[in-house]
Amino acid sequence: MLERMFFDVTRGGVHSQIDVTVKEGKVYHKARLFNAMPPLGLPGNQPYESSTEWLMRLSRLNLRALDGHYRSDQPEDVSWSLIYKDDGAEEVRSEGVGAYPPGWDELLLLVDELAPEAEFIDPDLIETIFMTYSAVDETEFGPQEYREEMSLDRRSQKLIYRRSFSDEVYAQTEYRNMNEVSIGLDMWDRFFDGYPALFMDDSNPEEPARFDVRVDRHDGSQEHYLWHYNRTCLPENWPQFVGMIGHRLQLASMFVNIISPSLYMHGARAGEVIYATVHIPAVSHCYYYLTNDNSLRKGDKVLVPFGENDGLTSGEIKKIEYFYPENVPHPIEETKSIYGRDFDVEKEILK
Repeated sequence: MLERMFFDVTRGGVHSQIDVTVKEGKVYHKARLFNAMPPLGLPGNQPYESSTEWLMRLSRLNLRALDGHYRSDQPEDVSWSLIYKDDGAEEVRSEGVGAYPPGWDELLLLVDELAPEAEFIDPDLIETIFMTYSAVDETEFGPQEYREEMSLDRRSQKLIYRRSFSDEVYAQTEYRNMNEVSIGLDMWDRFFDGYPALFMDDSNPEEPARFDVRVDRHDGSQEHYLWHYNRTCLPENWPQFVGMIGHRLQLASMFVNIISPSLYMHGARAGEVIYATVHIPAVSHCYYYLTNDNSLRKGDKVLVPFGENDGLTSGEIKKIEYFYPENVPHPIEETKSIYGRDFDVEKEILK
């Protein structure tokens, strides 16, 4: 069992210390926050109410196995030192600069429980992110609401994913992966700091999907974001963020829309030109065509001008790409435009 632990942290100009001792199975602490206005001294004369649970959680961290010197190339302004001693065991010392060791969140939560006033945890630290993708799908029974939800929780180190077609019909999966969930949460501010909280474009009726994000921080504040789920409205770094989550947590096989590039990478931004690679079955070859229809997707059948007389022929879109005029793969003035969709008459009749 723990006999004594002394933890000293300097983060972004905030200097905190805590001295934890255990007597007769009870946890006592003394904490101090330097540079506070006014200076803050935190007495710890009373034992912690949940001492047994707290000690069990601490023991699972195996702090005795820490490297003596921990260094990281990450840019975080953090330095720390730790002294740890169990009953009848030698004292262990460890220190680090640049960042905390992997899986360090639990230790910070533990000392924060004892002395939240000491600010061992950055008040702006993201605790949870909850995302909801919603759309209306056309089915043989008429329009049906479809939802996907994904949450990342730092305290439990869980990612929960849920697909639902109604309140009664849904599938839910939970993943627990120490440190990887924290990495995903920490990436949010790096990628999206300052991005507009509301970014919607309702001018295109083909883009009804909504993406709702709620971010909860350690100080109790919450941020709310509402976007269309396409590259026109999503932050530019969205593919890196959601791709990292899918790759590191190995979730790609489970998700339909939230991490599907075919959906969130769709839509022309202001000033971009849409180039569609269209396969012409008559000649078994692909050609570039221009379009201004943001609703077209890979796999759509379209009518395009082809041949000497530019007669309309049927083709299938194999790829859609977006370029600024100075970077187009084929001169705009030499590229023909898609005439429109090629509707399957038999399917239309069956409807």
